[in-house]
Amino acid sequence: MIRNIIKTLIFFIICACSYEPILSNKKYDFQFVNIYFEGDDKINKIIRSDLARKSNGSIKYDLQIETVKLKEILSSNEKGDPTVYQLKIDTSYLLLKEKKNILVNKISKQIIYNNIDDKFELSQYESNIINNVALNISSGILMSVNALSE
Repeated sequence: MIRNIIKTLIFFIICACSYEPILSNKKYDFQFVNIYFEGDDKINKIIRSDLARKSNGSIKYDLQIETVKLKEILSSNEKGDPTVYQLKIDTSYLLLKEKKNILVNKISKQIIYNNIDDKFELSQYESNIINNVALNISSGILMSVNALSE
């Protein structure tokens, strides 16, 4: 009898909890009407699509974004082949409302990773890193604009 009550209680506790990711499904109460980009096209496309998908509200802003991607070799082996890379992405953005500067900010992210002998696998890995960092930068932009509009 007690076992059935415990099972029922655990069932109701588990069903009553509703896990929801904080940032992935959040819709913000502002919208970017015009987004101007300079710099790396791949990073800019990822940021643009994420910002357009997550921002849909009544407050309208213009956004100017400049991205710079730098890939450096941090160490090499005795043959001169690279063993460790550093990928740094700098993003500067300017938020405008009715042609007035509201916010000027800069986000800088860097990733250090090891070389992979298979060049195709290395390019896929770098593409994955760039995608994740660009989404992270987009989330940073959204959070800073959200802090302003609250």
